[in-house]
Amino acid sequence: MIKKTLFISLFSIILGATPSFALDHTKAQHPGKMVFKPLTFSPAKAERTVLKDGMVLYVLEDHELPVINLSATIRTGSIYEPEEKAGLAKLTGKVMRTGGTSSLTPDEINDQLEYIAGIMEVSIGRESGSASLSVMKKDIDMGLKIFADVLISPRLSQKKLDLAKKQEVEAIRRENDNPNSIAFREFRRFLYRDNPRGRIPTKESINAITRGDLVDFHSRFFTKENIILGVSGDFNKDKIARKIEKAFQGWQKTSMNIPKPPPPEQSYDKFIGYAFKGVPQSTIVTGHLTVNKKHPDHYPFKILNFILGEGGFSSRLTSEIRSNRGLAYSVRSFYRGDVDYGVFVALCQTKSKTTYQALSLIYKIIKGLKEDGVTDAELAWAKESIMNKFVFSFTSSYSIVNQQMQLEYDEMPQHFLEDYLDNISKVTLEDIKRVANEYLHPDRSLIVIVGNGRDFDTPLSEFGEVNEIDLKEE
Repeated sequence: MIKKTLFISLFSIILGATPSFALDHTKAQHPGKMVFKPLTFSPAKAERTVLKDGMVLYVLEDHELPVINLSATIRTGSIYEPEEKAGLAKLTGKVMRTGGTSSLTPDEINDQLEYIAGIMEVSIGRESGSASLSVMKKDIDMGLKIFADVLISPRLSQKKLDLAKKQEVEAIRRENDNPNSIAFREFRRFLYRDNPRGRIPTKESINAITRGDLVDFHSRFFTKENIILGVSGDFNKDKIARKIEKAFQGWQKTSMNIPKPPPPEQSYDKFIGYAFKGVPQSTIVTGHLTVNKKHPDHYPFKILNFILGEGGFSSRLTSEIRSNRGLAYSVRSFYRGDVDYGVFVALCQTKSKTTYQALSLIYKIIKGLKEDGVTDAELAWAKESIMNKFVFSFTSSYSIVNQQMQLEYDEMPQHFLEDYLDNISKVTLEDIKRVANEYLHPDRSLIVIVGNGRDFDTPLSEFGEVNEIDLKEE
């Protein structure tokens, strides 16, 4: 009896709630019948401040460990690079970190960071850039000096650029060894079409990049007004703000306006792309552009996608295609809602001889969801899963700060996170049925398949006109 009572007490402590019944030491209640008060969720919030020099700073004190984390979000990205020099943004971020600064050689930076057990990274993706630093509290002055120096005055060493270019060219060459890499690369190319988001670096574009290109790219985008800083950890917020102001005091404003490229155009023209790869399995990627995360339908579509294929073994695609039919090694769907557009994808890996069957079943399941909607049980399961997962995205002060920074970067309302759970909970069966019919277009999707067409169970031409993708030039 003592063990049972102890178990119930620990169970209550772990959940952070108290059972609604009084414990009876003579008769323990079954855990499945225990009733708890509703759990509330109130994540901590970082404080937004604007420094004297105009730089936006998010601050969140966390004294649990003697560590300080800095992060920066920079308005930049590969969407701004010239088409003939695709890969410039990524190389700039890489060489900023590896190429030293005006006052420190690459080896000196590495030695100093190693001495203080500091970690620093710089990267530039498709639509933003980021930099981060993690150091012990006692080493913040040295770490912050290096961090600011790399952002303001990188040396952009020619030697490090030459090495980075060789690495990128080799990575491009090796992409064609991986069917998954081929499938996603070609899907992105066709999905975005003439939009800058669809540009793919090639050996020629990488080799055309010069150190001068890196210098120009850095000077254009790494400016004081084009950056949002965040800091979390063991510090006093007023003192850390003064330290940051001092570290970045030499960074001059430019008042340069950087307009964002237009979003990709919505197009539901059916397209089938096929790339031959002499392997015994096929990689299938199919999908289209869809609703963005600023739209009210973002929430029902997120739940819809979870039920369809992002919810693991209980999702419809995995349950039917993998568990019931045994047709796939991996199958799921994916939805990413960006600021002004969204992307929906269903993907599958299957044996060559079941390629047609697997793709047909994907479309059948999507059409079934459009026609019949989802069940009460599926909706309840998806809501609970998404809400539980959302709560765990606030497990550290660092993640809280970065989420708020991203909201400002995306020009999203700051109450987006506070309203998220409520917006998920409000979604109804009717909402799911409506968005499925409005935003899912299986008959007019982009399809990319990589595999050995000679072994397919049925020719891909049964789906429509097939466009062959030549990999020889990649």
